[in-house]
Amino acid sequence: MKTILLSIIFVSTTFLLFAQQTIATAGGDIAASGSVSYTIGQMITTTSLGNNGSVTQGIQQSIELFTLVNPDLKTLTLQAIIYPNPTKDKIVLALTDHNLTALTYQIFDVGGRLIKKGNVEKENTEVAMKDFSVGVYFLKVNQNNKQLKVFKIIKN
Repeated sequence: MKTILLSIIFVSTTFLLFAQQTIATAGGDIAASGSVSYTIGQMITTTSLGNNGSVTQGIQQSIELFTLVNPDLKTLTLQAIIYPNPTKDKIVLALTDHNLTALTYQIFDVGGRLIKKGNVEKENTEVAMKDFSVGVYFLKVNQNNKQLKVFKIIKN
């Protein structure tokens, strides 16, 4: 009896796994100035529209790629490194070839809370982290309230 019950469960599970597939009778791609992909024999599709976009649900879904461009970031360059990372006591923010005017740093924890902030006044700025708890932090470098770079810091 136990063997028959296990056999029925095994066969039922296999049928459920095959239920996630579809047999398309025909399909293809067309590309000119745009792109179209189609499948014949598709039974059900649903599209939900909202203020922030749309979602298409079905057997075949489209792929859309978007490039987000911030025009301010094209003119801002910052050559910077931090070391040592991971750290125990302090990190050094090392900058090369950059104007230090109005350059600041902020350290946030993983919850987004501001832990420490300060001014970057020289090319090698030491930031004390001895009193920080063990964890992951993010150091943001800003100039005139515009974010230039973000570093992930691991505190041991």
